Amino acid sequence: MTDAIILHAHLRPPLSCPSWQGALLRALPYAQRLELERREPHARRASLAGLGLVLVGAARITQREFPPQAFTFPLAGKPQLAGGPPFSISHSASRVTCIVCADSDCGIDIEDRPDAAESATVAKLRRWTATEAALKAAGLGLRAADEVALADLLEYAIVRGRRYELQALDDLPGVIGHVAAGKKLRPVIVPVALDDAPASALLERSFGLAAQIE
Repeated sequence: MTDAIILHAHLRPPLSCPSWQGALLRALPYAQRLELERREPHARRASLAGLGLVLVGAARITQREFPPQAFTFPLAGKPQLAGGPPFSISHSASRVTCIVCADSDCGIDIEDRPDAAESATVAKLRRWTATEAALKAAGLGLRAADEVALADLLEYAIVRGRRYELQALDDLPGVIGHVAAGKKLRPVIVPVALDDAPASALLERSFGLAAQIE
């Protein structure tokens, strides 16, 4: 049985704006909605795509659906899904991804892989994504980056005395990334189209809408 699911979707322009994204934005807590509305359209759509993927992933891993009102965004700490599993989101210019874990704090980070990147550049991106994934798992921001100690081979990170297991996201196309969690995970990796019919139907149900696509 899997203990985590990783969903990822394409973000290359032109970025589609599925009908459920507007409903998701309106359903979010006021402060978060206001913050997202201030972003540039592409960044706002990418963030909404990540939240949509979390709702899909949480439904798959728990076998029950969550409304967008279940999202909470504490000023100190990481976003949560009330009554739901831990999750983490990351997006680059080309792709959005999330991880949803059954029973472990988790973090995920991706960066686009540069064309014809030199090995030193790739190594730097690998260390950075490992660092940021560990920070997200620990519920810390970038200001705490100096508190992350990475193992030489990037198999784990130590943050404030706690160990987080690291796993490279080598199967995601076009990006370099890592997952960090309190234990070694057995994730299932699933590509999703943002306007995919089953995903859209699930999200519309979670918003209390009559599904337009079945």
